[in-house]
Amino acid sequence: MIHMLKAIAIDDEPKALDIVKLHAQKIPFINLLQVFRDPLDAVSWLQDNPTDLLFLDINMPKLSGLKFRSFLGETSMIIFTTAYSEYAAESYELNAIDYLLKPISFERFLQASLKAKERYAHFAVKERTPITELSNAEQRIYIKSGTKHYQISISDILYLEKDGNYLIFHTKEQKILARLNMSQALDLLPDEAFQKVHKSYIVPLDKINMIDTYEITIGSKKIPLAKSYREALFNRIRPL
Repeated sequence: MIHMLKAIAIDDEPKALDIVKLHAQKIPFINLLQVFRDPLDAVSWLQDNPTDLLFLDINMPKLSGLKFRSFLGETSMIIFTTAYSEYAAESYELNAIDYLLKPISFERFLQASLKAKERYAHFAVKERTPITELSNAEQRIYIKSGTKHYQISISDILYLEKDGNYLIFHTKEQKILARLNMSQALDLLPDEAFQKVHKSYIVPLDKINMIDTYEITIGSKKIPLAKSYREALFNRIRPL
């Protein structure tokens, strides 16, 4: 059975909303529930109507799409729409699914919608699958780095390291640079298998070789252990 993504569109231009409606009607897994010209009306509607996906214009009076995303939080997936390409970098910093330039072709609209469907399916599977039923060796995730998407096995991750606005996935074979923050990375990973040990480091518990007062060893790598995370780590490993 195809899961229907519950969606709304927000744009102050009626013609832009008509294009979104026309494209959405052609996609079997998109259920466009409402369209709004006023973003404040959408805020009120969303309080009582959980929604999977928002097609959100950036340039709007009263409340811009970028501010709307910050105001809304991470409760819904976002596909930004705009006539101005200079907003692309900022939109991806807000963890948008995609960024569509007007006039929006059906091909690009479909591509963005498929990305949203894939993201929804990934987190739905994660929520449904207990860690005891799927070993780390069997679990795989996709990491976006620039224009590329890397599929990596959970068991290959040695540690994650924050680098400015990016996060480096250190694996057995390579380093992958992704534009993610620490909380977004933790959302991708099995809760029972990984632990944040420093403001800049996340480690897999089964890869730890040694824990000292202020340091963790994974292979030949020395990783700082912050005092504020030490108790949480020891509660997870329960040393004798």
